[in-house]
Amino acid sequence: MAFNGRFLLNMAHLATRQGGDINEFLQIAGKSEEELNEESCVVDDDTYNSVIELAVEKSGDSYFGLHAGENLNLAAAGLIVQLSQSSETVKQALELCCQFANLGCSVLPLGLEERDSQYDVTFTPDEIWRNKSEVSFRQTTEGIIAFTIKEFTSLTRLEHQPISVHVDWERPEKTDEYERVFGCPVLFNQDKIAVLLKKEHVEEKVITANYNLLNVLVVHATEKSAELQNSMGFSALVKKSMLNLVKPEFPTIEQVAGHLNISARTLQRRLKEEGNTYKDLIDELRKDFAIGYMKRPDLNISDIAYLLNYNDASAFNRSFKRWTGKSPMEYKSEMI
Repeated sequence: MAFNGRFLLNMAHLATRQGGDINEFLQIAGKSEEELNEESCVVDDDTYNSVIELAVEKSGDSYFGLHAGENLNLAAAGLIVQLSQSSETVKQALELCCQFANLGCSVLPLGLEERDSQYDVTFTPDEIWRNKSEVSFRQTTEGIIAFTIKEFTSLTRLEHQPISVHVDWERPEKTDEYERVFGCPVLFNQDKIAVLLKKEHVEEKVITANYNLLNVLVVHATEKSAELQNSMGFSALVKKSMLNLVKPEFPTIEQVAGHLNISARTLQRRLKEEGNTYKDLIDELRKDFAIGYMKRPDLNISDIAYLLNYNDASAFNRSFKRWTGKSPMEYKSEMI
């Protein structure tokens, strides 16, 4: 039983942002970041379990797996672009998603099962692995469920959510964070682990033009996140989370607070201590994205308005003039 090195490294990096030490995780893995990033790198299940258990402990985040799956949103979007180009329907793309997941985590194989009015994405854990570490099993399963739902919602152009998620463990005291990340009801103590999807949503055709725009968003957000990599302070941490959660609308303060395992009130207070507000950060990112998009000859004003989640071009025009003193057309024409 083996896990993909990059998969483990992504988990370690999230735990590091939440208070862990990357060197501790690398010591357990017995590999450097460069080695874990190699495409052929794998780690055994005992090593993987130890890293996940330490990640949960150091982060103090009981929803660590959920947030890890959510944190892979941009990576998922990039994958969606590739999947959409080789699939005629959402169903075909989901089948490829299952194959991709099975390559990264062989102890939790995914499958797509057709029923009368729905499709079930099933998760069948290896019982030997599960019995070794219930903590690692639960956190990993929750993360992969979150990641799979991100793939589905991206493939359906953010128009559809699952019917529900079924899991076979007991219901915890609080389920709000599950429902926020999954975007649907969660049923506990079920006889299977599965994401239930409406048949008509799964059998929709893929429209690739939307995903080409999505790829522009992924590339730009990834570049901006890399620029913030060495930035210090809470505001920079919030911006990084916002960039990981953008899809294309920017996340709400409640979504970012949940992702960082703090309350919205605490997030507001800590931003205020640095002289910022959440609204200010959203506006800064939108302005930064808008100016970056303006440099691309392949994007028209409507495309840019869509990528910044404006309902119409006129609303975007007003914001852009406030930022730069010029209309988008004036700004773009000066760059030609």
